[in-house]
Amino acid sequence: MKNQLIKIISLTTVLFSILILVQSCAVASLPSEPMNFSKSSEKGLLVGSVTFPTNKPNFNGYFFRLTNNTSQEFQIDRNQSGQLDEGRTYLFAIERAVGVSEIPSVRLFHNSVMIAGQYDVRTGGFSIPYEIKKGEITYIGNITFNDYAKKGDTVVGLNNKFERDIEELKRLQPSIDWNNVKNEENKKIEYNNKKARL
Repeated sequence: MKNQLIKIISLTTVLFSILILVQSCAVASLPSEPMNFSKSSEKGLLVGSVTFPTNKPNFNGYFFRLTNNTSQEFQIDRNQSGQLDEGRTYLFAIERAVGVSEIPSVRLFHNSVMIAGQYDVRTGGFSIPYEIKKGEITYIGNITFNDYAKKGDTVVGLNNKFERDIEELKRLQPSIDWNNVKNEENKKIEYNNKKARL
């Protein structure tokens, strides 16, 4: 009985540690507290949204990778409802270092009770390029992510929902001056020969 209790405690500790490690490398997609971004900021602000096809998540964690001088991820927490489209669309606003960058992949985390049921999947095969400029707000677009995609389905797409997204961001983060947001209307997602798949 004592050995079984020790195994359960050890397993719980390992699971908790893995979950903390996985999430500690990511930033929140949209802070709940007021943001202090302004034209005098040394960094730029990347904004946009992510839409899923259903309200029911297929994975426990969704981590969108951002690259330039340093790699960073922002997390979409599907345990909470999104801000638009009946909870299926999540807004993001993330301060980033100045430079040319991209979103090249999404890391999907699955966690079950058994250690053998925990895994990370990174889906790539696409690039959403953008450029961050000092003190500027860059709208990247509305990323669609089909976490129930079957073979041959498009997993990641990009649309322009500028007016809808910025209106909601104004409401949620009124301390930011949203009048000069850079909207790249012709921005397109780029696919490579390793098409994104789950």
